[in-house]
Amino acid sequence: MFSLSLPIPLLHASGPVPTGPTYSHWVLEPTIAAFIFGLTALYLAWVGPLNRRRPGVELRPVRSDEVRWFLVGSVLAIVALGPPLDDWGGFFFISAHMAQHLILMFAVVPCWLYGIPSWVYEPVTRITWLSRVMRFLLSTIPAFIIGNALMIGWHLPIVYNAAVNSDVIHSIQHQSFLVVGLFFWWPLMSKVREWPRLSTPLDCLYLFAQTIPGGILGAFLVYASPETYSAYTNVRPWGVTADIDMEVAGLLMWVGMNGVFLGLLTFRFLRWATREEREDRMRQQRRPARAVASPATTDVAR
Repeated sequence: MFSLSLPIPLLHASGPVPTGPTYSHWVLEPTIAAFIFGLTALYLAWVGPLNRRRPGVELRPVRSDEVRWFLVGSVLAIVALGPPLDDWGGFFFISAHMAQHLILMFAVVPCWLYGIPSWVYEPVTRITWLSRVMRFLLSTIPAFIIGNALMIGWHLPIVYNAAVNSDVIHSIQHQSFLVVGLFFWWPLMSKVREWPRLSTPLDCLYLFAQTIPGGILGAFLVYASPETYSAYTNVRPWGVTADIDMEVAGLLMWVGMNGVFLGLLTFRFLRWATREEREDRMRQQRRPARAVASPATTDVAR
């Protein structure tokens, strides 16, 4: 009752320890449903009928792929915060809990960011002081520091154990990882001129730097004792041992998180290198044309 009285959405399933063959209640927490479906309904109304009713709608375009990606993000949010993953992560497996965090940070947030048109942010950019604050917070170095500080802070044993043992803290933790995803992805995905994204190849350097904190944290989880996160006191289903559970959690962070960063780094670098090579080749092709044209122009002048 205490958690439901707080002015925050309860982004975590509560209740008794689930049993049965799947060890899940298979019930989507009402506050989770209200948060995701409410946010999605607000988005659809804002970019749809509410947008069309306001004057100057032609200045506020909405692409169909933006809507699709936002809806994909909402579906992934249900996967991360709904059954069975939330039951497994909340009662039995630190590895399932880690999977939840990774889906929120690396799937839900980028889908939502891509789906929001740039004009949605205009009311904030018009407020000078607030726009300056946001520009600072979402710039490369502050975003890197804040995002990774939040991520590492929530994995400190005392904080992590408190989150598993408290529905309120657990919900705040899940909301925090949405914020972490915002800081991770904004320098790479910004659509707002006032709060710009990184240019290539600086974004490649940023992506490489992001692998360091995640790698350290993942290695810590792989080699840490299972007693480090003592909040998981329930017997793990299907014969999974605490050691294996901890190692899988660490590998998800170490290999999974860094795999996303390194894969995107490789893609962006190759795309940038290909574009630079194509532009260089076009410049070289124009030079002979000018060289041939130059004698002809000289003869006409004579």
